[in-house]
Amino acid sequence: MHRIARILLVGLLAGFVGEGVLGILFVSPVVKSVLYNPELQSQLFIDLTSSRNIPISVAGLVVLSSIHAWLFLVFAKSIPGATWWGKGLFWGVTIWLMYWVFQEWFIFRTLLKEPVLLSLFELLLLLLGSFVEGLVISFAFRKEVAGTNEA
Repeated sequence: MHRIARILLVGLLAGFVGEGVLGILFVSPVVKSVLYNPELQSQLFIDLTSSRNIPISVAGLVVLSSIHAWLFLVFAKSIPGATWWGKGLFWGVTIWLMYWVFQEWFIFRTLLKEPVLLSLFELLLLLLGSFVEGLVISFAFRKEVAGTNEA
């Protein structure tokens, strides 16, 4: 049970920190002026995303990070990287590819009609948050994965 509690705690912490970084980025005046510019953005995107319940959305993503923490431990031996830093960056890219790219394409691009360039801009920001989440997870489990494939 101790291991499960630790996975949950690490996941929640990583999700909270990663979402915090994304929150700072996405509420910045520059990013908002680009993503919510009606001359660039789909009106459907503007209408739906500006009316969503952000605390519920963020809470769900923070909880989802516990699954990311568990999967990190499952795959730790096969994750490339000679240090926790390298493993964390790789894991961040993995989170980004498996979650954010999928979401950006199937929800924001195809359903909400977000223009491709704005989707790519969002994906760049989401990659930064994913790096943070991956690094927090890898750092927290650095002792568990020490020597898994380090030089």
